[in-house]
Amino acid sequence: MIIYTILTLCAILLTGFIVYVLIQLSRTLKSINTLLEEMQKTIPSMLEKLDKTITNVSNEAERVEEVMKSVEEISGKVTATAEIVREFISSPLIKIASLSAGAKKAINTLLGRE
Repeated sequence: MIIYTILTLCAILLTGFIVYVLIQLSRTLKSINTLLEEMQKTIPSMLEKLDKTITNVSNEAERVEEVMKSVEEISGKVTATAEIVREFISSPLIKIASLSAGAKKAINTLLGRE
């Protein structure tokens, strides 16, 4: 008889423990369900904002690319212009320097300073 009483008490304790675990599991599942519902509400708006941000970044990258192309074109034109200016200015300057050196030598020769 005592064994049946002990087994009955063990069964009652085990049942109580199982009920406690099931109540905790139910609370945890409710919390998870609430979290999932909140995520379902917020994730679409976050994804929409992310999509807009990516689109804006893409547009800005295209603008930067256009600016870089313009800078490359301007750089090429400046280089070409500098080359033309160098050719037109350096040649006459060399001729003027040669002419002045020759004139100086001629004057020194005529004056007998050589």
